[in-house]
Amino acid sequence: MNTYLTYITCLLSGYFTGSVLFACVITKLVKGVDIRDLGNNNPGTYNTFRNVGRFWGILTGLLDSSKALIPMLLANHFFNLSTISLGLIGIGAIIGHGYPLFFNFKGGRAAGTLMGVYLFFIPDELLIAFVIIPLIVFSLIKKDYGFWTPLGIITFSAVSCLFFHHTMDVKIMVWAAGLVGLYFNRDFLSTRVKFYFDRLKKVT
Repeated sequence: MNTYLTYITCLLSGYFTGSVLFACVITKLVKGVDIRDLGNNNPGTYNTFRNVGRFWGILTGLLDSSKALIPMLLANHFFNLSTISLGLIGIGAIIGHGYPLFFNFKGGRAAGTLMGVYLFFIPDELLIAFVIIPLIVFSLIKKDYGFWTPLGIITFSAVSCLFFHHTMDVKIMVWAAGLVGLYFNRDFLSTRVKFYFDRLKKVT
């Protein structure tokens, strides 16, 4: 198959799997409402955790991660695709979560889906981040857990992978996926940064 056709196929296949918003499906089945009308309106793990239940929130996180991880694992096993092709499946899943075809293109911030990509490419860094970052957030920051924890885990994983022994292709795809994830968090991050900046100005 032509290389560029392979890239397009991978991106589209990832997009279709990413377009399934498990938070919406679970919340509709459990509570009969749309998770995008609850809490912070984000169809993701933290909002489901807070407004539907801990079990359902954890399940949502696992399923959101699997939207990228499982297709990447299957594609790697059965088709032996290149790193770039596999990365495009993950990036497609992130885009699908942010602009889901099956949910009127109104998706979420895709942090869980991005972590699925990282679990495939840089599992060691991600697992280390899952140990270190929650300890820092819960012991030192002690607030805004839904903001600092995923941000810290993703940032730590992306930065630390630069110092591990990975091919350049892996590092490029990790950062490319991270930047796509950052795009879907741009409004949320700018709001939080402005909030903390305003607080700092009041203190000083």
